Amino acid sequence: HRHLALGAKMIPAGNWQRPGFYGPTDQRDACIQAESVHVRNKVGLVDVSTLGGIELMGPDAAEFMNRMFTFAFLKQPVGKTRYAVLTNEHGVVIDDGVACRLSEEHFYVTATTSGVERVFRDMLKWNAQWRLEVEVVNVTSALAAVNLAGPESRKVLEKLTEMDLSQEAFPYLAYREGQVAGIPARLLRVGFVGELGYEIHVPSRYGEALWDALMEAGTEFDIKPFGVETQRLLRLEKGHIIVSQDTDGMSHPGEVHLNWAIARKKPFFVGGRSVDIVMAQQQSRKLVGFIIPKHKPRPEEGHLVLSDSTADAKVTGNITSCEYSPTLDSIIGMGYVGLAQSEVGSVFPIRVEGGQIIQARVVALPFYDPETQRQEM
Repeated sequence: HRHLALGAKMIPAGNWQRPGFYGPTDQRDACIQAESVHVRNKVGLVDVSTLGGIELMGPDAAEFMNRMFTFAFLKQPVGKTRYAVLTNEHGVVIDDGVACRLSEEHFYVTATTSGVERVFRDMLKWNAQWRLEVEVVNVTSALAAVNLAGPESRKVLEKLTEMDLSQEAFPYLAYREGQVAGIPARLLRVGFVGELGYEIHVPSRYGEALWDALMEAGTEFDIKPFGVETQRLLRLEKGHIIVSQDTDGMSHPGEVHLNWAIARKKPFFVGGRSVDIVMAQQQSRKLVGFIIPKHKPRPEEGHLVLSDSTADAKVTGNITSCEYSPTLDSIIGMGYVGLAQSEVGSVFPIRVEGGQIIQARVVALPFYDPETQRQEM
């Protein structure tokens, strides 16, 4: 009801309805662009309560994490977060999230809104075979969460907590516990949207109170809510993939620029052998970032990438994400292209609505703030 009162247009997300953006339906693009500019320049608040949450507790919690995810977790420091990618037995990327180490034997890991049930089920299945000393608990419904993001986010949060929020005491990718507006909270310094930001997780019964407290504290900094569609644009500018949107049933880590998230020295993780096999084979496609002048037609998700602009051109890929970016004043997107089209500077054709062919240029990712200076404020 808080979102509806603010004029949210709700969209389906997994089992939930989430605010897509705030404002009139017929002004979708303008609302999303205005929200994104506001987050980049001031401060915004997005409800991320639908993110999956799983707790892992016990002497073998770190070993379990090490086997389930592609990264290494045995030596993850307490009080730090780490990107967590999950592959299946075939080496296909099926989910991702953020893993927080609360103590030596306690992890809290997030999962995608639509993927958490599968992740939880897979964890139970694998541990039925491994028989490690670890308790796996799905706490998605037990926690509410928001992401406070933007250059003014630290100033807003400082009004509601006694925690030291300085860069030295609470650096990027750190995890802290404390109180926000008198509410017990878990805080993650993560940057999915590419700005200084804090993901704040609290017991679900305090979700509304947390939202109200942050909106009130942010009044002097012109805080505004932003929706899922805006969040997707902001993360696109940062080149962050969304599993199941920028991936499909065949996407392995090498195709979607996740080689860096694979721990090569680990003896085992689910799908590890398959990842080695498929990534050693000759590839046929690659996920790339591309840019198109703003006056051209904007491709939509699923539009086809072609080998050339002739009548008998072959399909080499497809568009997965595409929006107009007011920050870059261009149409930007990501999509699969043939290997011969994947080098930075390459130009490739896209068949858009009505059969029209437009040309896109491959650029390096991320589109925005490649040095991550904004997140390190």
